[in-house]
Amino acid sequence: MARTKRSTKLSSRESRSKLEKGKRYQEPLAEGRYIAYRRPLNNQAGSWLARWTDLDAGKSIQHRLGDADDLMDADGVNILDFAAAQKKAEIWFAERNNRAQIEATGVPVVTGPYTVATAVEDYLRDAKRRGVKGHAIMTTTFNAHILPELRDIPLAKLTKPRIEAWFQALSESPRRKTGKLRTEVELLAPPTTDEERRARKDSANRVLTNLKAALNYAVNAKHYTGPTPWRDVKKFKNVGTARVRFLTVTEQRRLVNVCPEGFKQLVQAALYTGCRYGELCRLRVQDFDATANTVFIEKSKSGKPRHIALTEEASTWFKEQIVGRGRGESLLLKPNAKGKGRKYQEDPLAWGPHDQKKLMLKACEDAKIDPLGFHELRHTYASGLVNAGVPLAYVAAQLGHADTSMVEKHYGHLSPSAMANSIRMLAPKLKISKPKIKPLKIEKKKA
Repeated sequence: MARTKRSTKLSSRESRSKLEKGKRYQEPLAEGRYIAYRRPLNNQAGSWLARWTDLDAGKSIQHRLGDADDLMDADGVNILDFAAAQKKAEIWFAERNNRAQIEATGVPVVTGPYTVATAVEDYLRDAKRRGVKGHAIMTTTFNAHILPELRDIPLAKLTKPRIEAWFQALSESPRRKTGKLRTEVELLAPPTTDEERRARKDSANRVLTNLKAALNYAVNAKHYTGPTPWRDVKKFKNVGTARVRFLTVTEQRRLVNVCPEGFKQLVQAALYTGCRYGELCRLRVQDFDATANTVFIEKSKSGKPRHIALTEEASTWFKEQIVGRGRGESLLLKPNAKGKGRKYQEDPLAWGPHDQKKLMLKACEDAKIDPLGFHELRHTYASGLVNAGVPLAYVAAQLGHADTSMVEKHYGHLSPSAMANSIRMLAPKLKISKPKIKPLKIEKKKA
């Protein structure tokens, strides 16, 4: 920060009180950088302003810093003396310089040590420029799990033990509550079961991958040329495969039969389409195409829309749901939807975050099924396709995956026998060979 400059006109309230009312007075802090004071026509306090000039483009931008301490003592936030106004102006000048540098070259101005926060900022900016899917999720991951602990550490001082300590603590930490927006972070109970501990380690592995990607980008982009201890930090082994639960056809029927109206339709739609809960909540009547027998998912986790092919049974069911309905209506409605929290939804009558949790647990209990989450209806749909011999590429397309890797990971163990049966049934009959061994003829003995 530059040394505070003195001004005979602006430094004190006494000197400012002698200035002519209704005029603006300014002092240069550097080339193209000015701090200004505007004295009003009335007897109110004056205002501090900062003016920044792009020396290459020749354009100027003005920014209000706050009120002057003409009538009240300065508090350093809203009421500023000359020194505080000057410091605030310098911060704004630095932000403007950085933005101008990014607009001109794509590379920000780096002042001071190159920290983890700077590396993350550079990485996210590049990912956004390249149109990387999941950019919003990555940003949330960095802000929630990486920056709070590692933000201000310069890469030159980042050590393997420091990263490992953060990584281990992350794997043992409780999950955050999700769903509605919260002013403060709320945590669930710490992991206690083997499955919960496995899941937390699996999550920690994914967060470490994000951190390594950001730091490696800093090296590859020549923003940093020092040691790279993060490359020696190893992930937890054998924690990436969760037990995938899915229902048999009999269990699916039992579950649907015990669901109350409204929730029953939501469950049926999940079993017919394999959609995620959020995708079902956003479905509109117009998303069902009765001619093509498809459901259109406009917004998915991957960011890419998709069309889901429906069976004849599913298509008939969807036709029943849209009778007499407007095209723009939500296709699946929550009965008796109430509550202040629903006013933030695009359609307050549609299903919202976590609306299904208690209903799902109750339905499983009534159907005499071990408790399962709503997302496992998606697993049930996918496993049914795999077991029926549907090619994994088609299953991936129905689910909205970019390739078959996730399908192979979760359902690959189901496919060998289904694949063999499908090949035996569907492979063409070539009839291009004749048996070399003639059948043995057994002559009957004469009586």
